[in-house]
Amino acid sequence: MFRKISNKALVVIFAVLAVVAVIVFLHDRKTGDRTFKSELFTIDSANVTSVKIYPKGKKTDPLILEKAGNNWNIVVGPKKYPADSAAIGNILRTLAHVSAERVAASDASGWKSFELTDSLARRVVVQEGNEVTADFMVGKISYSQGQGMQSRGGNQGFSIKSHIRTAGDDRVYVVDGFLSVVFSDQPSQYRNRLVCRFDRNQVNKLTFGYPGDSSFVLTRSGDQWMLNDKPADSAKAVNFISSLANTTGSEFADEESLPFTFPFSLRIEGNNMPAIDLTGAFDPVKKMYYIRSSANTSAVFGSANTSLFNRVFASKSRF
Repeated sequence: MFRKISNKALVVIFAVLAVVAVIVFLHDRKTGDRTFKSELFTIDSANVTSVKIYPKGKKTDPLILEKAGNNWNIVVGPKKYPADSAAIGNILRTLAHVSAERVAASDASGWKSFELTDSLARRVVVQEGNEVTADFMVGKISYSQGQGMQSRGGNQGFSIKSHIRTAGDDRVYVVDGFLSVVFSDQPSQYRNRLVCRFDRNQVNKLTFGYPGDSSFVLTRSGDQWMLNDKPADSAKAVNFISSLANTTGSEFADEESLPFTFPFSLRIEGNNMPAIDLTGAFDPVKKMYYIRSSANTSAVFGSANTSLFNRVFASKSRF
């Protein structure tokens, strides 16, 4: 059969095969010859019971996120706080989608440049009951811009990548996302930040209690707001209530060094809503401002910045 094929035909066949080989070679160079599994570990989000995050280069107890029934807690040494469900959900979604895009280094010689040595990296250990289902180090973040690139949840033309390595594997992998932010070693990252939340249209009374004789009450009568027994600037009252309707804080106080009394207070009342009580204090020695809220009894907010305090405890002149 082959004898019936002319030399000219054989030349054509070999030429076509050569072209195919070149195309395959170039494609492999462009996409990378993957000799690794993109799936670095398998996580069942519903079965995760704990996530341990070890700080960079510190021989201390890890920050632990542990499941308790349908809720999660933050454990830092002997202290335990309720965790914010949105923050936990973000971690579980991230774990479920971690996928290697390529290998950045094939052995331990590349660890330092990608901040993946034991002293530079942050370690994350995930458990489902007594079984460790993921154990990895989070290292360097890289940014890139270019037409047509877009990271998950990012802006068009901007990409964020993380470098990680898994236990028992010397290779450094590139994965999508800002993992060092998602897996922070700061407890405040996972705490309930709610100060107060309510429907601004339902509020009809605000009672401000302050030291001295500066206390006052704002009440609504139809579309008019009254300051004690005199008309207030209703637009300013509505703007104040709107600014409080969904208030959060990001700085938490050390419960062991709180003031003895919280002399500032604000009670928010309205139709079809439970009353919300906010109390505040100022420590002139530490120059710290503190806020407690009945809407989030698990936290005391404390900061040297007056922004949140002044946002909650407005003066009479504001209305």
